[in-house]
Amino acid sequence: MQKVYLSEIEDGTPIAYDLYNAQGAILVSKGTKITTTLKEKLQKNNIIHLTTNVSPFEAIDDRIEHLDEPVIKKIQEIKKVYKKTFQSISEEFERYKSRGTIDALLIEDIVQDLMGSIYKNQQVYMNIQGIRRKDAYTYLHSVDVSIFMILFANSMNFDKKDIEAAAIAGMLHDIGKTKIRNSILLKPDKLSDEEMEIMKRHTLYGYDILKNQLGYKEDIARVAREHHEKFDGTGYPERRKWKDLHVFSKMVMICDIYDAITAERVYKKAMLPHKAIEYLMSIIGSHVEHDLVRKFIHNIAVYPLGTKVILNTEEEGIVIRNNRGFPLRPVVKIIDSKKRRDLLVELTVFITEVL
Repeated sequence: MQKVYLSEIEDGTPIAYDLYNAQGAILVSKGTKITTTLKEKLQKNNIIHLTTNVSPFEAIDDRIEHLDEPVIKKIQEIKKVYKKTFQSISEEFERYKSRGTIDALLIEDIVQDLMGSIYKNQQVYMNIQGIRRKDAYTYLHSVDVSIFMILFANSMNFDKKDIEAAAIAGMLHDIGKTKIRNSILLKPDKLSDEEMEIMKRHTLYGYDILKNQLGYKEDIARVAREHHEKFDGTGYPERRKWKDLHVFSKMVMICDIYDAITAERVYKKAMLPHKAIEYLMSIIGSHVEHDLVRKFIHNIAVYPLGTKVILNTEEEGIVIRNNRGFPLRPVVKIIDSKKRRDLLVELTVFITEVL
């Protein structure tokens, strides 16, 4: 069972079960789609979160059954940390929305636990980050960006203190969205020009919250303000030059884009990791910088563990291991025969399609 706050559920998401009020009368029937009006109705009945059998981590569960037992065990350990982090961050964001405060020490503890888990299982983290969730949980984005930032900063040889700061910046980069009304934030359709201008304000709100209200240092607060700027100076909110942006902002920008395009939403399908990498490469020089994109790509799997593929031999298989340094040549377990094909050894065999 998974507790999910109403404020993080996107409009259009169906309710998984019947909901009743305190008198036992049915409020909402199973299958009804979430809307802003419905959320207001539920909140008036003191329902601020839903408990669902559909976990945001279901996609991971679906993919790992064909992997080797030691890898499955590590992934299950990671899932526990991931779930704990997700729940804690959800509660902290909700605390800010209702009380205007966040427990900064708890955020540090959450990030330190996440760092410890990643250092222990770095290769596994790198190889499962592309397994995308099927449901719309907005706070998961903050957790994912923080994980990417830890992997990213570690690969750039940042010291432990700076990695922690980068992870906190990633975790809190969208905190300004707590000031944006849900009818805009969770709208399943394209925003109008007026709505987009309101949405853009989350960057300024975020900086004010982190710097002036919560007392975070400038290097963390700046990320909230700068993560929608662009390499060519056409971003928002201030059209800043690339050289004037903090390195954390530049890194979060890449992590933010990658996570957004590879996550499935009510209104769009997820982009597969190899396609997302192609997209990042296509916006070099306009949105982002070449060197940082190249370094980021080294921290993600083109074919995450559990990815179903078709080989040029017409065999269908599942990626069970990635060969370090050779992202296009993983080890594939053939579904019908259970035979393994190491594409780094069998050089005439290659992936033709991702299912």
